[in-house]
Amino acid sequence: TGGGIITNQGAYPDPLGEGKAYFRQVALFDDKFMPQFETIAGYIRDAGAIAIQQILHAGRYGGIDLGYCVQPSVVPQTLPHFRPPREITKAQIRQTIAEHAQAAGRAVRAGFHGTEVTSFMGYLLANFNSRFTNRRTDEYGGSLANRGRFMRELIDAIKQATPGHPLVVRLNGAELMDRWGGNSEEECFELMQQAAQAGVDMISVTVGWQEAPESSIGRDIPPGHWNPLAAKAKHLLPDVPIAFGVRLPDPVMANDCLERGEFDF
Repeated sequence: TGGGIITNQGAYPDPLGEGKAYFRQVALFDDKFMPQFETIAGYIRDAGAIAIQQILHAGRYGGIDLGYCVQPSVVPQTLPHFRPPREITKAQIRQTIAEHAQAAGRAVRAGFHGTEVTSFMGYLLANFNSRFTNRRTDEYGGSLANRGRFMRELIDAIKQATPGHPLVVRLNGAELMDRWGGNSEEECFELMQQAAQAGVDMISVTVGWQEAPESSIGRDIPPGHWNPLAAKAKHLLPDVPIAFGVRLPDPVMANDCLERGEFDF
């Protein structure tokens, strides 16, 4: 019916399943999964759309089959159904980045045009970016530049593994995590600048975490309420395509935003 870009659901990249967010989540940590991804990529390409495969390591919200989750620092869960946290080591950080790059390579070999990594709703990338879950004292924590190091290394590794193929990163325009000491809106936009400088091909602007005390997508949020965040991202990064759709249920409104140049997709 005219979809220009279709992004397949997030696949976790690690064989241990620390990144697994829900019981029937797809995986991309081994070549044995390639035939199914080839089928999905083929459906999308045959219909004339751009096929993107999301890679989703759930971090704080992962380890669904395990008795624990991994995140940058041991910050206790505020929601009881998530697993107790363990601090990821620097060796595990390097391994996790490598697993993302390998998963991206498999996605491209399966026929996807490119890949996407998401920090949406508080997954591993968001855990490193946010001062709420990142309280490390090494080079991956502390300053915003250090907290963004994992993201920059992740972008670089995926770009090297998939040269010539686009990489999208989903980043918060607002975390809504003030109660827990999360990032400010200004910090969120500085992280977008870091991603752009690291070579990301598109930024998809998102809003909120699963733990956020206020809703980001509920019916109590007026349509278009978050549009200024996307417009701010576009103004800040005019040369980077911006995708947006949070609480944007009206296609006429979406089309008007595109015509005004507030965002691109």
